Amino acid sequence: MGTLGYIAPEYGQTVRASTCGDVYSFGIVLLEMLTGKRPTDSMFGDDLSIVTFVERNFQDQMLVKIDPHLQEECKGSIQAMPEAENEICRCLLSLVQVALSCTRLFPRERMNMREVSINLHAIRRSYVAAIKQE
Repeated sequence: MGTLGYIAPEYGQTVRASTCGDVYSFGIVLLEMLTGKRPTDSMFGDDLSIVTFVERNFQDQMLVKIDPHLQEECKGSIQAMPEAENEICRCLLSLVQVALSCTRLFPRERMNMREVSINLHAIRRSYVAAIKQE
């Protein structure tokens, strides 16, 4: 049923694994990739989880809270294609939105994996189109 930090909240109330729990875990992994922080990081505790950390920083500060290696890669792409900066930032924020949609507290509020896949493909198409124009 999962590893500490990746386990869906509803697993505390039931022993039955579900695809909704898998979606939650996928969202946590995506947040981990975007922030460079593990859900078990020492900075997370009673009132702060990786999900609440990202939710609190989503619109205003998310681009400075992403993984430093990812920031550098984005900066390199932006330097090579300054016109693509808005699209690169939009794609990153869209990835964060997908991750947050996967980690909603209630299973019925989460995307299903088909919706996740459709969104990820759309983000990829948007990104590829932006860099091809340059």
